[in-house]
Amino acid sequence: MKLKIFGKLTDIFNGNEYDLDSENVTSVSELKVKLFEKFPELKESTFLIIVNGVKANDSKIISIPSEIALLPPYSGG
Repeated sequence: MKLKIFGKLTDIFNGNEYDLDSENVTSVSELKVKLFEKFPELKESTFLIIVNGVKANDSKIISIPSEIALLPPYSGG
């Protein structure tokens, strides 16, 4: 499962893309568990998970293939 990473989160992931072993990942909640295991410092970050262009809550089912992005908070005008 390929994740697109944006903003300050790229420092944690060392880049703007990350390939995650998608075994046992069927929901956003399971995705977070995997990410927090691999990157414990991510627990202290605020971010949104976007699945196929839509903000996803923890219960969102992730089908394969899906486009998944992690975005930090942003502001602007």
